Amino acid sequence: MRQACTLVAVLMVCLSAAAEEPAAGPAAGGPLELTLARALQMGAEANLGLEERSYDAPIAWQGRIAADSVFDTLLTAGVAAGHAERPVTSVFLGAGTLQEDTVSAQAGLTRLLRSGGSVSLLYRADRLNSNSPFATVNPAITNGFSIEASHPLLRGAGDVALADVRRAQNNVVAAKAGYRSAVEATLLLVAEAYWELVFADTTLDARRKSEQVARELLQDAQSRLSAEVGTPLDVAEARAGVERRRSEVLQAENFRETVEDRLLALILPFGREVRAAVHVVPLDAPAAGADSLPSRADERRYVELAMQGRAELLALKADLANAGIDVRVASDAIRPQLDVVGRVGTDGLDTVWGSSFEDLVRGRAASGSVGLQFSMFLGQRGARASWLAAAWRRRHALVRERDLENFIVVDVRAALRDLDTARGQIQAGRAEVEAAEEDVRGEGLRLTHGKSTPFRVLQKEDDLTTARTRLGRALADLSLAEARLHRAVGTLAERYGIDASRWEDCRGCR
Repeated sequence: MRQACTLVAVLMVCLSAAAEEPAAGPAAGGPLELTLARALQMGAEANLGLEERSYDAPIAWQGRIAADSVFDTLLTAGVAAGHAERPVTSVFLGAGTLQEDTVSAQAGLTRLLRSGGSVSLLYRADRLNSNSPFATVNPAITNGFSIEASHPLLRGAGDVALADVRRAQNNVVAAKAGYRSAVEATLLLVAEAYWELVFADTTLDARRKSEQVARELLQDAQSRLSAEVGTPLDVAEARAGVERRRSEVLQAENFRETVEDRLLALILPFGREVRAAVHVVPLDAPAAGADSLPSRADERRYVELAMQGRAELLALKADLANAGIDVRVASDAIRPQLDVVGRVGTDGLDTVWGSSFEDLVRGRAASGSVGLQFSMFLGQRGARASWLAAAWRRRHALVRERDLENFIVVDVRAALRDLDTARGQIQAGRAEVEAAEEDVRGEGLRLTHGKSTPFRVLQKEDDLTTARTRLGRALADLSLAEARLHRAVGTLAERYGIDASRWEDCRGCR
């Protein structure tokens, strides 16, 4: 009975969790209603390119940990045993064999210092058992403890010791900025696909309206022919108009599906399994608040914002900082190596380990030394060549920085020009649509009074369809220009409140 109750409880929990779990996507073959903000968020979460780039930051963070790990304390330990026999001939030993049995153990702690030096704590214990008659302490157990330290005075001193750590830190900054740049680029692709889909819907709607008008003209021409007030030519012209417009509708439908697939590939990757078709329904209309959008008069402000927030520039500055570190390290390598080294230690000797260790602790046999070690390559050709190469690589990075800044300015200026152009095209397009609609109405009245033909009405309808398409293109271009401006400044994700974070410092990578 208890097992049955437990099973029922588990089933209820599972059913409750399944009921609360949100749907992963639209129903098979159903409509997917999307605002631009929702499409952008889906792109940030599901885009495969972003998922790939998201690993760069944790990899770089692990590289930073690895670079800093050289300053961790190194523990060493070892033990060895040996037996040696040597034939000897001596007036003291006679002819025979000298036998020695040894057991050695050692342990130590070594740590590199962030200032470039190192310090080591070493302990050793040896046991020697010999058949030599001259061995007054046999077996002989020795204990030794020493502190050894070294520090560079010229090459390798100071900040140079932290060069790898600082490079790794800059690599983390560059990886994060690179991911952020990839997010902005992906969001722009999503925005472009979204507004292209809106334009495709506008085009398809205009083509369908034109086809409907052509069908109405065909019916009217057939009715007029039946009433013997029309001609077979009018019917033929109207039928040709219907067929041509039906072909244009098919082309518009194909264009829409192509753009829709482009958007779906960014926000709902298809994967290996072919899923049922999803019909995307864009909910946002373009050109909302067109008059409040920036203009070319705001160029200075947006260029300054781009120089502060463009992720590619932040990544390049991190690379430039690494180039500066390389120059510093290469310049330091030209200097000769001069290290101060020191050692203090104490030893103990007895036939048992305890007494030997007591001698060591009491410092019965203390020793110490201090000195200098010097080395350098005569001429330093390799070091000087490395320094010059590092300096030129830094100049190369500086030129890349200037080139990127120049590209950013061009990017901002182009987006602002596109905004102004699209605004003007929208005004002209609306006026053109109004005039074309008036022409269609006028030609329709002329046809009603027998002063026109279906062919001329269809010509006017073509002009109206073209005007509507041009207006739809201008409206989409305005929204595209706004998205490209935010991308140029580096604030596209911020503009729509998109959270694309996939990794947290340290806590998410250990």
